[in-house]
Amino acid sequence: MKILRDGFSVALSEPTLYVDNQSRGRSGHMTHAMVEYAPGRVIDFNANSSAKIHCGHSTFGYVEYRLSEDGGETFSEIHTFPYSMEALLDGEHVISVEKAVGTDSGAIVAICLRNDAHALCQPWDTPMVVISRDGGKSWSEPREMCSYKGRVYDACYHDGVIYALEFCNDGTGDFCGWNEEHLYRIFESRDDGESFRELCVVPIPTELRGYGAMLFDGKGNLHVYAYNRGDESKIDHAVSPDKGKTWGKATQCQVKGGLRNPQINLIDGVFVAHGRSMELKRFMLYTSRDGENWDEGSAVRSLSYPCACYYSNNLVLTDRDGKNRMLIQFSESYDRERVNVMHMWLSIESEEENA
Repeated sequence: MKILRDGFSVALSEPTLYVDNQSRGRSGHMTHAMVEYAPGRVIDFNANSSAKIHCGHSTFGYVEYRLSEDGGETFSEIHTFPYSMEALLDGEHVISVEKAVGTDSGAIVAICLRNDAHALCQPWDTPMVVISRDGGKSWSEPREMCSYKGRVYDACYHDGVIYALEFCNDGTGDFCGWNEEHLYRIFESRDDGESFRELCVVPIPTELRGYGAMLFDGKGNLHVYAYNRGDESKIDHAVSPDKGKTWGKATQCQVKGGLRNPQINLIDGVFVAHGRSMELKRFMLYTSRDGENWDEGSAVRSLSYPCACYYSNNLVLTDRDGKNRMLIQFSESYDRERVNVMHMWLSIESEEENA
């Protein structure tokens, strides 16, 4: 599939099945963290959750991961993430790993959500951090990231520092914000995830807001985005020129088809955003040159019925020829809210390549 844009095109591979939950009678929501922790070495997390509870749309289960040594071309056998199994057996929480980062030392820092074991996922407890320093062979004991209950929606690594974006709302009553205590906070770690401290509050309005995305652009500006349930054709956007110390005034970006649970990254100078459409039938993809003005979007996958799928994540990697490409992981329905996990590659082609 090729999507023509002004001055470039977006090339998408045919999606392939990564986790076949249908054949094992399972589902898999929320856990889609992917990390390149050393050149060409990737760890990819997925959920192994019940296909019966909430018709498959729950976090009740545990977390798995696979390893790749060839930049995401092939993956190892499945490994069980130990902390998630321990939590499941204890019965108080079930774990999701929506985000993780790799550091310059080769550490894998997994940021873990503690979902209520007896609900769809929320309310959430405080987030936890688990670290591997040997490529996923062993893991540290979990430690609390901060004292705020909520959901860490994004994390990134920049100039030796880990940044984690948490919406500090435990989800009681609603995962979207509904009071003044619900704030987007960024936490930073300067010691490979051993400790975190609060960096700032992001000045995005939080009433009816949820989800979140965060990234640094090529100039070192820090961008944060939030979903707006009050108007799903727009997402909030705030930019910091100094790594979270100060912020410009939040704006609203137009995303015509909606962008639930936005995942946003930068590849070859192009911002790429993807997520669920507002009517829950399509997997939407948008591009932008500046992170503020987005195109009208394209549906790259679709269903004939509304469904709580198309949770997703992405990771920019380099192929054998040194060209950048983005691995997109997303959930896709096989039976209503019961989902498989898919992989799809994205690359940016210039006008010269298209000529």
